[in-house]
Amino acid sequence: MRVWIPMTLAAILAAGLLVGSSAFAEETSICENAQTTIEIGECVSKEYDKADAELNAAWKQVMATFKDNDYMTAEDLKAWKDALLASQRDWIKFKEEDCEAVGYEWFGGTGRSNAVVFCLLDHTTARTKDLKARFLER
Repeated sequence: MRVWIPMTLAAILAAGLLVGSSAFAEETSICENAQTTIEIGECVSKEYDKADAELNAAWKQVMATFKDNDYMTAEDLKAWKDALLASQRDWIKFKEEDCEAVGYEWFGGTGRSNAVVFCLLDHTTARTKDLKARFLER
């Protein structure tokens, strides 16, 4: 059993790395004291909840940037906002389906659910950074 816990931890950490995660690399220290799959899952789930809340707050700020202006017609402004909303809905669908697929890479393993949450955390953090850079940090 002594070998199993470090191997499980290594597998879970690898799951995050396999997701292609610069965000994960920044977040690895958040769970450094976790010893079991359950502890890691609880820790990463809390971080995902925080990241999701941050994304939702950023989204509200982004939507508030769509104001009448002197360089775009109201119709074009609405079309832009509608296009961004549609892309966000598509992104959510992509994130969910992509992370579900990651789970199958770990099919039957104890790290499966954690691999999915690492994926969700990674995608959510990246999307938040993207939206902030495009709309809020000009």
